Amino acid sequence: MKKQLLSTVAGGCLLTATLAAAGDRTPEPIKTLSPETGSEIEIKFSYDAFTGVELDEVEEFDGWTAIAEVSMPFMEKFRLRLSYPFKTEGDAVVKADHFIMPGESIDVDGNGGVFDFLTITFEHQLKSAEEEGYGLAYYLGGGAVPSRLDTTLARPGSGYDAINHTGSVFLAGVKLDRYHSFGHGLLNLGLRYYGSSDDLNPGNSDQFVVADLKAALVFNPWGSVYPVMELTYLGDFSDMNQFTIYPELVFPIGKHVDLKAGAAIGLGGNGNEFGGQAQIGIKF
Repeated sequence: MKKQLLSTVAGGCLLTATLAAAGDRTPEPIKTLSPETGSEIEIKFSYDAFTGVELDEVEEFDGWTAIAEVSMPFMEKFRLRLSYPFKTEGDAVVKADHFIMPGESIDVDGNGGVFDFLTITFEHQLKSAEEEGYGLAYYLGGGAVPSRLDTTLARPGSGYDAINHTGSVFLAGVKLDRYHSFGHGLLNLGLRYYGSSDDLNPGNSDQFVVADLKAALVFNPWGSVYPVMELTYLGDFSDMNQFTIYPELVFPIGKHVDLKAGAAIGLGGNGNEFGGQAQIGIKF
């Protein structure tokens, strides 16, 4: 048993040393990002399915969002990232205290996201895990709603109401990582300030600040597949609380393509209760 344990630890250390020597890194999870800038342009396409989400005027929101992202390194330690949630579809139930159509089911559809806006983010790597034993970077960014989400919720005298038809967000935070004998640990600690929003916050405020926290363990590969466990929180520890755990599998195809898929399991609060996610990442 001791020999087997020592062999496992030694194998993990050897993998970590090999990655560092090669200047390579394990593939990223879907949500939690590495502080490493890298040297390649990357394009990602993501699909997130969700159930039971609560917003300002609706609850039991079930649906999906598709997101496209492109990021580009420059000057060795910097990266620009453009994220575009380009499609959301679903259905929800109007809250019982709403003055129109309380308790009725409505459709939601549009070329935008829910809490994710069209954003541009600037990232700067300060420390490298290969050189310092841990990686560190910070990021700053901002954006706005790309397009409204139309609904079938009636609005007296003006057709139908919309969700998230206007708004802005500002992002800031740090990213850390470290290699261990069992794999790769990553941590993102951020804040989002919604300078304006519409029908998002369950606490009814259109201006609010939320913590954007993500942690992940990318375990040593099983053959060619990397098992991953992620934990995320988006909220203000009061009116809005979205705790989610994501068991995932990441399958790199060569050096330029990563296929990722997993489940989303809510841990309480008013976020996603259960869903799924998938992503393809292409580097060149």
